[in-house]
Amino acid sequence: MISGIALALFVVAGAYWYYQRDFISTNNAYVGAHIVQISSQVSGPVTQVFVSDNEAVRKDAPLFKIDPTAFRLAASKTAAQMQQRLAELKHAKDNAKRTASLVKLKYLSPQAGDDAATAVKTAQAAYLEAKASHEQAQLDLEHTVVTAPVTGVVANLSLRPGTVVPASVPQFAVIGSDQYWVDANFKETELADIRPEDRVEIHVDTYPDHVFHGKVQSVSGGSGTAFSLLPAQNATGNWVKVTQRVPVRIVVTDPDPKYPLRVGTSAEVTVTLSKTTS
Repeated sequence: MISGIALALFVVAGAYWYYQRDFISTNNAYVGAHIVQISSQVSGPVTQVFVSDNEAVRKDAPLFKIDPTAFRLAASKTAAQMQQRLAELKHAKDNAKRTASLVKLKYLSPQAGDDAATAVKTAQAAYLEAKASHEQAQLDLEHTVVTAPVTGVVANLSLRPGTVVPASVPQFAVIGSDQYWVDANFKETELADIRPEDRVEIHVDTYPDHVFHGKVQSVSGGSGTAFSLLPAQNATGNWVKVTQRVPVRIVVTDPDPKYPLRVGTSAEVTVTLSKTTS
C-alpha cells in the first residue's frame, strides 16, 4: 500500500516536473490596452457632446464640439487681412517694375530701385505672415470639433454642454481596441527560459470558457517595485529576502469582438517555452 502511494507521488512529481520544463504559468496577470486622453486643442464652451460613457466609437468620429462663433469670426478677419496684404504685394511688385524701368532710363536713381525692391520684400513678408495667421485661424476653427484619435471605447466621461474647457486639459479617455496585451508578473526565478515570441495561452476571468492566444513581446528590464514611487529600501537590519516579480508583456493575437476585453481585468497565462519546442 505504501509503495503504491509512493509510486503515485513519484508519477505526479514527474509529470509536474515535465510540465514545468515545457510550460510556465501565472495568474498574476492583467489585461492592458492603449488609453488615449482626450483634450481640445482650443479653449471655449462646449455646445454638444456626441458620445456617452462606455460607448464604442470609430476613429475620427466626433466626440464633442466647442462653440465655433469666435473662431469663425477670426477666420473671416484673417482672410480679409490676407487679401489686403496680397493686394499690397501686387502693388509693390507693379511699382518695383515701373521703378526699375525708370532707373534703367536714368530717370530715377539706383537708390529708388533698391527702395522699391525692399518694399516688395516687406510686402511679401507681411503677406506670408497674414497667410499663416489665416491658416492658424482655419485650423483653430476645425479644432472646435474634437474627434476620436483611435477606434475604441469611451471611458470616464462626465463632460456636459455648457462646460468651458481649456486647451490641452484631458476631459475623458478612449480605450483603444486595436491592440490588447496582458502584463503577466512572473517570479524572477521563472524568467530564465522565457523568450520573445514564445506562444501563450490566455484565460481571462471574465470569460472562463474562452481561450485567447498571444505571444511574448518583451520582458521588463526591472521588477515592479523598481519603478514604484517608493522603491523598497533593503539596507536595513530587519531585511527579509522576498522573491520579486517582473512584468512580461504578452500581446493578444486573436482578440474577439464577441468577447470584448477590459483594461485591468484579471487573467491567467501559460507560456510554452520555446527552448523545449525549437
